[in-house]
Amino acid sequence: MNFQDKSLVRKLAVVLLIKTAVLMALWWFFVRDQHVAVSGDAVATQLLGSGQSNNKE
Repeated sequence: MNFQDKSLVRKLAVVLLIKTAVLMALWWFFVRDQHVAVSGDAVATQLLGSGQSNNKE
């Protein structure tokens, strides 16, 4: 591995670390405290349907 290869690997590692830090900071400030309440009935209705057919034929 020559000097240019090592330099490229170092630059890519720095870019990946910066991108990871930015994504973690965005998540920490905007998403961390957001929660979605999910009930079992709502999940069942979404997955299985309401039991009524809405065909418009």
